[in-house]
Amino acid sequence: MTAITSFSTFHQWLLAESTAVAPACAIIIHTDSRLTGECLIAEVAEYLNEYDDEGDGCWLPATHELVARVSADANYRQLLGIPENSPEGPEGIVETLTALGKRGRVVFHAPETSDPELDQIKTFHAGVGQISTAFAKCHLTLNPDLIDPKSIAHIIGDVFLEWLHWDFRRGTALHQIE
Repeated sequence: MTAITSFSTFHQWLLAESTAVAPACAIIIHTDSRLTGECLIAEVAEYLNEYDDEGDGCWLPATHELVARVSADANYRQLLGIPENSPEGPEGIVETLTALGKRGRVVFHAPETSDPELDQIKTFHAGVGQISTAFAKCHLTLNPDLIDPKSIAHIIGDVFLEWLHWDFRRGTALHQIE
């Protein structure tokens, strides 16, 4: 996916109906140092745009380049509800990811720094790489050496949808919380 396509996808996602009633806000992909996850982010979003009927084709692949570009633009930050005096650098990126996650239906790579507010967003965490303590909070961990790389995005998407529907059965979906 090219940067132009990603940014036009961002505009479509931003103009789509707000997902304040979305059952899940974000999918965060955690990878070990061998993997960048950029292609995987796009593949998971593409898969969910095809198979998540409730997502209405509005899943956004928030690549590093897209997040950096949105974080650097005051107008986009304002549209996402980020204050004008927000920090730059890694803190600004985390703040942008948090705002994207709150908006919903977004897939992104785990930031290098953690933010308590980001951790409070209802998210599905998928780890891809050699199993490590970094994946301890992941709902799913996949070892790419043991799985066909072409199927990793599909597995993440399918397990996410199962997790999502299990959450509905438990009655804890965001749109049911008041």
